[in-house]
Amino acid sequence: FQASELYVHCVVQFREGLAVGNVVARLVQAHDCGLAEIEEAAMEYFKANVLAFQEQCTSTLDVLEQRPDLLRFTLQMTKTLLQAAVVAATHTAYGGGIAAGVAQEQARAAAVLG
Repeated sequence: FQASELYVHCVVQFREGLAVGNVVARLVQAHDCGLAEIEEAAMEYFKANVLAFQEQCTSTLDVLEQRPDLLRFTLQMTKTLLQAAVVAATHTAYGGGIAAGVAQEQARAAAVLG
């Protein structure tokens, strides 16, 4: 392996190992190691799995309270959770599909937030 190929391999392995229950801890580890691409992978996973995270693992966010250096991620996760809650409430009220609405809202938010 060349160094760049090894790094790509590690990123792929990291992505495959992400789960709703470990994404916050893995994000913290990636940040502590200074691995921006790994941080991005964790945030992408979080955003893609926000409903499952909201149902199962919101308490894992507690680790971020002691880490002011992770404020950017805390804010991104909070925005994503709020957007999912608003979309879920809106679609439930109008009888629409929650998952489809969340996907649409996440795509819109990603375009706005860049």
